[in-house]
Amino acid sequence: MERSGERVRDILCSKPHSKMCRTQIFPLDKGEQNMVKCSETKQKKRTQYMPNRDRLLLLLHTLQENTDDESWLTTAELIRVLNNEGFECSIRSLRKDIRSLQNSGFDIAVRETEGRPTVYSWQDREWSRPELQILIDAVDAAQFIPQERSRKLISKLSTMAGPSHKEELKPQILISERIKAKNRNMIYSVQAIRKAIDRDKKISFRYLQYTSEKQQVPKHEGTEEEYYIVSPYATVWNNDRYYLVGWSDKREKVTVFRIDRMEVPKQLQKKRVSAPDDFDVRDYTDKIFKMYDGPDEEVTLQCGLGILDQVIDRFGEGIEIRLMKRKKCFEVTVPVSVSGTFYAWVFQYAGEMKIVGPEWVKDGYLERLKGAVDEAASN
Repeated sequence: MERSGERVRDILCSKPHSKMCRTQIFPLDKGEQNMVKCSETKQKKRTQYMPNRDRLLLLLHTLQENTDDESWLTTAELIRVLNNEGFECSIRSLRKDIRSLQNSGFDIAVRETEGRPTVYSWQDREWSRPELQILIDAVDAAQFIPQERSRKLISKLSTMAGPSHKEELKPQILISERIKAKNRNMIYSVQAIRKAIDRDKKISFRYLQYTSEKQQVPKHEGTEEEYYIVSPYATVWNNDRYYLVGWSDKREKVTVFRIDRMEVPKQLQKKRVSAPDDFDVRDYTDKIFKMYDGPDEEVTLQCGLGILDQVIDRFGEGIEIRLMKRKKCFEVTVPVSVSGTFYAWVFQYAGEMKIVGPEWVKDGYLERLKGAVDEAASN
């Protein structure tokens, strides 16, 4: 250890285990004293300017919130902001603070023009305006996000573009007959479900339904079946709706629930029921959301060329298309779950689509058509 004016030398005994040790102090000569003073002066210069952490954070926040590629703040404006918050700041200390932030990796631009004040701007925008516009349109269009929540999310997204472009980012798409969800707690339900999945736990919730007065009330209220016990496997977004896919203790099978019709689930201490060995979330949701639940079958359809886009939209680009040039149509064999929903989908293309086979699927379609005609005639 060294002190000004003295030199400390530790002289240890030659015997390593001996307790006989002593410390002797010798005066420093003039040359050594000058070296100590020089070292102390350099150390003082190095530590003379220490940026205030809180001041740096305020400066960074001010630049992030109020500047971008088109909006800049002058030296005087930044100093005024810092002074108003109780921080002493000069032109010199501001420049050093800016340099400290730049050295820490923050993208702060400095523009110096002769005859004009120096200006500063935050340049690091992680999201481009086109990217933010897509997100804003998606939030505005999503039915499962309540109107009030949509406005808050859009406001938060638009601020990420910077003050000069905030007003430019407004929803740009028109949606006919838009019906927004009423359940304001839905985002918390999604969060609760995902936490339960991560922790491998079951959840409990009440499922809501409308009354004739258009009020949502729990299904089976006041009975033993009021609370649903589910082992969550995944959340799925389909046709502007959020769904929960999981094992229902009551039904003893994998089931789908609309999340916007659920109260916020409670996580239980019980471990989830493992998914069946042959269960695949993607395959299951493709079956459920494309054609709903029913017996699986490979169905051959004959379609006019005018609805080729719709068929590909429904079944994907992986399908094999067999052109029939003489009839100006094509045939395709696709996997479906044969149900009323499938038949209804075929019916909407009446005159442009027909079921070729298997025969039992074709007969089922004809029976439904006959039943609908008889029902209409009886009225």
